[in-house]
Amino acid sequence: MPLAEGVSARISYKKYASGVIAANTEPDAATDPGASGGQILRRVSSTLKLAKDTYQSNEIRSDRQIADFRHGTRRVTGSVTGELSPLTYADLFEAACRGTWEAAVSLSETELTSVAADADAATLTFAGGDPVALGLRVGHVIRLTDTSAATDSGLNFVILGFSDSSNRTVEVYPPPPADMSADTDFTLATIGKRLSVPSSGHVSRKFAFEIYNEDIDVARLFTECRVGGFTMQLPASGMSTIEFPVMGRNMQLLEDAAAPFFTSPVSETTTGIFAAVNGLVRVNGVNQGVVTGINIQMDLSPSSDPVVGQNFIPEVFLGRANVTGQMTAFFQDGDLVNAFTDEDEISVLLYLTTESDPATPAMTILLPRIKFSDADVATSGEGGQSVTLPFQALKGVGAAGVDATTIQIVDTQIAA
Repeated sequence: MPLAEGVSARISYKKYASGVIAANTEPDAATDPGASGGQILRRVSSTLKLAKDTYQSNEIRSDRQIADFRHGTRRVTGSVTGELSPLTYADLFEAACRGTWEAAVSLSETELTSVAADADAATLTFAGGDPVALGLRVGHVIRLTDTSAATDSGLNFVILGFSDSSNRTVEVYPPPPADMSADTDFTLATIGKRLSVPSSGHVSRKFAFEIYNEDIDVARLFTECRVGGFTMQLPASGMSTIEFPVMGRNMQLLEDAAAPFFTSPVSETTTGIFAAVNGLVRVNGVNQGVVTGINIQMDLSPSSDPVVGQNFIPEVFLGRANVTGQMTAFFQDGDLVNAFTDEDEISVLLYLTTESDPATPAMTILLPRIKFSDADVATSGEGGQSVTLPFQALKGVGAAGVDATTIQIVDTQIAA
């Protein structure tokens, strides 16, 4: 009889039609969420398991032994860890933010009259309309087509900011490839979709996760699971990683003909993996070349208190979206240290790409308002000296083209 190998394990998930958890009953997995469909999830590892409260008897006995031990309330705990790639974790990001991916924006000369490009200033300037009122935001990845100059090449441009009357001057990265006089025939479209933590209308979602060990034909189905946040690691050298903590209600063990549970899951995504060496780090409006690493954590503090009369939890409660992180950078000047000393509020925009190609699949992450909680400058060794800057992210105050949110994510590979 074979032994299970990790390389033969497959993780799949499926979103329930409703995110509601009924306190006193559990749905029949055969019909909710149902065995058809599902999505195979790329992963590095998983620690998902069924955990139980346990109770040991404290009775003092003349035989000086323990005579009873019981199992109590059960719940699913653990996390799924992978290497960060576009599209792959879209559903889990959406569940963590408790928002909804917003559809792409498409504009033309009808709304904006004309577009001109200035390569040195790295700007696009429109003659009419208000790009912000029409749906454009800082962090959007846009493409221009049907123009008269080299900007008509389908390249990615990240919106860095808006200025001038009615927000008609738009700073972009990288700079437009050529100067262009006002063109009255063009199309501008955002690529992919945008997600942020909303101020209201938060959506609860739940998932079933299956870990199927194909070599021994055994599956574990974890039911009614909520995503409790995420941890994103962006090192200076190496692949970017992502971890999603999960808490759920129960697990079923399936074997032989009953395994796997999901009968026709969609194949895993094939998008490239982000490496932080590709892309852009922008801190408080300045492109940075000294940042050596960033991690971002969203903690929803999931909890699951037991109740009398049933051995499964009545709900997985989610708390506030507490976004924290840490930035490390070479010690170049006093700017970052002063930001901590003076309790400045600053913004961070990350542009992650899978390749160096200017039209590569990409993701942007915007933290519109953070405060550093420390600025530790290590004085050691003979090489470059570093400053470590842990931070707390706060809800933005709604600057031009920036929603009042703690974090915003744009993924170019989510279909419009």
